[in-house]
Order: sequence, then structure tokens, then C-alpha cells
Amino acid sequence: MYPYLFHLHSLPSYIVLICIGILAALILYRILAFKVGISEESFRFYGVIFIVSIGLGFVFARLFQMLYNYIETGEVGTGITFLGGLVGGVATFFVLILIFGKKYRNELFKTVNVAMPCIALGHCLGRIGCFLAGCCYGAKTDSFLGVKFVDYITSSGEWIYFDTPRMPTQLIEAIFLLLLCIALILFIFRLDKLDFLAVAYLYSYSVFRFLIEFVRDDPRGAFILGLSPSQIICIIMFIGAVVLNVLLIRRKTANQSSPTE
Repeated sequence: MYPYLFHLHSLPSYIVLICIGILAALILYRILAFKVGISEESFRFYGVIFIVSIGLGFVFARLFQMLYNYIETGEVGTGITFLGGLVGGVATFFVLILIFGKKYRNELFKTVNVAMPCIALGHCLGRIGCFLAGCCYGAKTDSFLGVKFVDYITSSGEWIYFDTPRMPTQLIEAIFLLLLCIALILFIFRLDKLDFLAVAYLYSYSVFRFLIEFVRDDPRGAFILGLSPSQIICIIMFIGAVVLNVLLIRRKTANQSSPTE
């Protein structure tokens, strides 16, 4: 754990890594938008929409975490959660497009798919921030992967560690997200495939996150049938991926069967 960069309380590792993640995601979005031929005007418009959506996504991330905390302890507590931010950010994005984006909707499909590896990259760096901060830790383990995380910090500033090492689920997820980001980028640069990037992201992350939740052990509470709130969201994400997949297949089939002039 390394909660403060250079031991400066003004540089909390978690916040710094989140900011770096957002910046890296926006830079990658610029590179990929150029690769797939998104116009400069659309790039600027969607760039603004992304930034606004990210900002409001943090608000939703906090609200979801407050719900998690309340389920577990009866208090709103502190912290944020990625899935809450993702749901809120995506909802904000499409509401803004519905209101302001009529002129740019012809490039919406490209933009959404290009955003997938960017989200994965930003999330990857954010998870590294989680590891440095010591949140989102995993279950107790005796394996060589175990890391000793801080249970709490005393009023005098002394770190009190858990008795047993825990799985570094944050790093496991960061590695997965990095590999997912690379795979999605390769689909664009090597295979020139764009249509199913959003589906691939939704399938991959929802399944991975659903499974890794069984290994996590930070207090967030059970919600329905012993599943955590994040697992319920993952199930919804997976169903959404199935529906989107079916719609894309039907669209592709219709385009192939339509007569050409």
C-alpha cells in the first residue's frame, strides 16, 4: 500500500491515478477516433460529452457507494464504486446525445465502440489506485499472492494491518482490464473490426466482475439472493450485451440481404 505519493497528503494515490486514468482514456480516444475516421467536429462534440458524463459519473459512483454502505452498515459512509459511475455516466451520455446530439448521431455508433478500450484503460489505472489506497481488497489467503492491507488507521496515524494477507483483487482486475483494452485495440488496428466492441466489453467485464466479486471481501453488503449489488448490475449488463448482440446481428443480416444498386 502507498496511499500518498511521495508521502504527501496533498497527493492521494487513488485520486492521482484516477486523474491519470481519465487523461489516458481521453488521449486514447483521440488516437482511435482518428483511426476509425470520426470527423474532427464530432470528435470535439463527443469529447465534451464524455467529460461531462465522466464528471456526473463520479456523482453516481458516490451515490451507489452510499447505497452499498447503507445496506451493509446503515450509514452512508465514504468511497465510490466504478459500476455506479459507469451506469450513471453512460445514462448521462445518452441523455445528452438525445438532447444535443441530433447533428452528430450518424457517428454515434463509431464513437460508442471506440470508447470501450478507453474505458478499460482508465478503469485499469483507477484499480491500481485502489490497490495503493488499500480499498477493494480480496479475501484472506495463504498463497504467495497475499498482500497485507491496512484494517484501520488510529487517531495517532498508526497503521493497523489485517492479521492475514488478502488477495490483491485490485491488481488482478487491473491486469484483466489492461488485457481487455489491448484486445479491443487490436480488433481496431489489426482486424479493422469495430461493430462488436461494445458487446465484447459488456460480455467480458460483466462476467469477470461477477466472478471476482466472490473473491472480494471488503464490506459492501449482500443485496439479492446473497449476491452483492455489483453482481446484480453485472447480470443486467450481461443481459444488455445479449440484447445488443442480437440487434447487431439482425442489423448485419438485414444489410447483407438488402439489394445493392
